[in-house]
Amino acid sequence: MTVTRDLRPGYGRKLALITAGGAVFRLALLARQPLGTDEDFTAAVVARQLGDMLGVVSRDSAPPLFYVLEWLVAQVAHGPAAMRIVPALAGIALIPLLAALARRVSGDAAGLSAAVFAAVLPTTLLSSENARMYSLAGALVVAAMLLLWRAVESPKRPPSDATRSPEERPKAVRWIAYGAVAAAAVWTDYFAAIAIVGVLGAVAWLRPGRRNLVLAGLISAGTAASVGPWLLFARSQLEHAGQGFWIPPLSPSSIAGTFGQLFAGPPIDSGVPYRELLVALQIIEVVAGCVALASAAVTWRRLPREGRRAAAFCLAAAGGVAVLAGVSLWRPILEARYADVMWLPLFALCGVGLAAMPRRLAVALVAAAAIGSLALGTAITHPETASLLPEIESRVRPQDLVAADPDRYLLLLVDGSPELRARLHVLAQSDPPWYFGTAAYPPDAVWHSVPPEIAVSGGVVFFVGAPGATPPPLPPGYRQLGRRCATGVCLTTYGAKP
Repeated sequence: MTVTRDLRPGYGRKLALITAGGAVFRLALLARQPLGTDEDFTAAVVARQLGDMLGVVSRDSAPPLFYVLEWLVAQVAHGPAAMRIVPALAGIALIPLLAALARRVSGDAAGLSAAVFAAVLPTTLLSSENARMYSLAGALVVAAMLLLWRAVESPKRPPSDATRSPEERPKAVRWIAYGAVAAAAVWTDYFAAIAIVGVLGAVAWLRPGRRNLVLAGLISAGTAASVGPWLLFARSQLEHAGQGFWIPPLSPSSIAGTFGQLFAGPPIDSGVPYRELLVALQIIEVVAGCVALASAAVTWRRLPREGRRAAAFCLAAAGGVAVLAGVSLWRPILEARYADVMWLPLFALCGVGLAAMPRRLAVALVAAAAIGSLALGTAITHPETASLLPEIESRVRPQDLVAADPDRYLLLLVDGSPELRARLHVLAQSDPPWYFGTAAYPPDAVWHSVPPEIAVSGGVVFFVGAPGATPPPLPPGYRQLGRRCATGVCLTTYGAKP
């Protein structure tokens, strides 16, 4: 008798291959983009001693865990790729985590579809390429969500049964793991606390019993309270609550824009090469994501009872975004980067929708997402501020001034030579708001006008700013001497013409 062996890879092997592909995709693009806005703050603080770094972070707007991890990486490696390795690893880990969510809703096919979608979607890819805390916080929130879901599940047999399955083992380890991971998320990003509120609402939907629900609430409250000692140290952060912020008030357009970035990634700045094509690809991404979610909604009724409960759990777990929108009625904070920590469970539902639709349509949607991600990941969309440094450093003299607007100052401070940094200042008519990363500014960084001694000595002002930006009033007789622009940034020189 001939025994036929099934050589088709199982779920675990397929998921590993998809995750490996997503890892290659992310790691290959780590250094493609120049450092962008907010990444310059990360670069500026991790270059300091640990204690000094924590002092600077305490005056900004975030908890310290992400910066500590970045600081550890900076002790052994430097450059954009090194700075982005922590978010990239978190983005890679997110692929199997979202697959686990989708698999619980609708089986292996849904899990693998969610993994593929998460591996190639612009939002998850670009977040993995951003040296900020959002990718790490999102992965930790999804991991905490899965751990809490497992912790509140009821065993089918008494714990004394000698043949009990892993699901029936004592739950203490799961509860401890949930508390630790949820606390790590809150110590990475304060918005993770709002995400945990959404997860708790989802658990209530599962009706896990009063004891489990109370325990989940107490542990979750403890994870949020764990950041209290840091807030005592970083109490100056609380002063920002009464200051102005850059996010626009809640409106239909801001809600639509935030939702669009769920699939499309961040908006493309003006002046970026091929911007129209990139925006068109982003629109296709939004359509693909909406079609996948619509398919999941249609599939809902065909799921078994447990599948419908699991789908509702994923939907409710993204409810932190609704909390964010509600708070924004009082103080605008609805922004895609913050919502990224909360709405990732929706990608699991996209996987359910992809698995339920005709295969050719699903492949077309995934291909569209992959093409858009490849274009957005390889096109230069960040300001190429560092590309102007060689010209400045070759021309600047001791009597000259290197000036920058607040958006470009920290990048020049991080990448410039000591000689350039000694002549570098923010030139602005008023002090920049705190959200420009002013906690990392050295003393006397901001000048409101060009000092008279610069003009007396015949010094030249090298101004680095956004295209179209102009410095505050210059000394009498100063005129534009030259101008060179790169993506998103221009170097303009001013001096006294004979």
